[in-house]
Amino acid sequence: MHSPAINMAEFMHESIEEQEGNVPEEELEFAPVALDDSLPEVEDPLQEINLGTEKDPRPTFISTLLEEPVKDEIIALLHDFKDCFAWHYHEMPGLVRGLVEHKLPIKEGYLPVKQARRRMSMETEFKVKEEVERLVKAGFIRPTIYADWLSNIVPVLKRKTGAVRICVDYRNLNEASPKDEYPMPMANMLVDRATHNQMLLFMDGNAAYNQITVAEEDIHKTAFMCPGHTGAFEYTVMPFGLRNAEPLIKEQ
Repeated sequence: MHSPAINMAEFMHESIEEQEGNVPEEELEFAPVALDDSLPEVEDPLQEINLGTEKDPRPTFISTLLEEPVKDEIIALLHDFKDCFAWHYHEMPGLVRGLVEHKLPIKEGYLPVKQARRRMSMETEFKVKEEVERLVKAGFIRPTIYADWLSNIVPVLKRKTGAVRICVDYRNLNEASPKDEYPMPMANMLVDRATHNQMLLFMDGNAAYNQITVAEEDIHKTAFMCPGHTGAFEYTVMPFGLRNAEPLIKEQ
């Protein structure tokens, strides 16, 4: 004679098998969208607003979900203050040294490093030279000779525009520079402060690094070599890739 507990276990097992066997496959439904593994949409669809002309486009973007008359008011505001934005290097006056400048102290015991020259394809070399010319015209870099510190260029391709931007391999200089341990704001606290607001604005600073000057006594440390016979240059403004540049630019 089986115990009641065993009989109940057998009954439950048989009931489950019957239920599974009696459900036709064509009647099964997909899981609801709420249980889908795909990532949710976190960015509003954007509408492009041209603050320039057809020959010189100056695009900016606003959310298409904005309601009237708020959308028209924002578009009018952007046009009224379009002179406050910059789309080209020569339009940025930069920040005065009395307000902020970037310094590059060297830890005791470190000597200047001249990196070995690296190879570059002819196509990339041509694009790099074009960017170097733009930086020289804007006053962001200047020719230099007899450089103690000398680093290599790292070309970076911009996905949106296809243009080549110049970064510099400052690993040796960064290793010799003391780390600025200024505490950055916590991301979750910044998000919390945005609650209860009706609108959120994202502002992308055009060439934000290049708006801060390098201390005159430290400019020679930013020297980098160009491909071919272009020569060597040094940054008069803060370049991308320095160890303490990111915290400084976030605080502006």
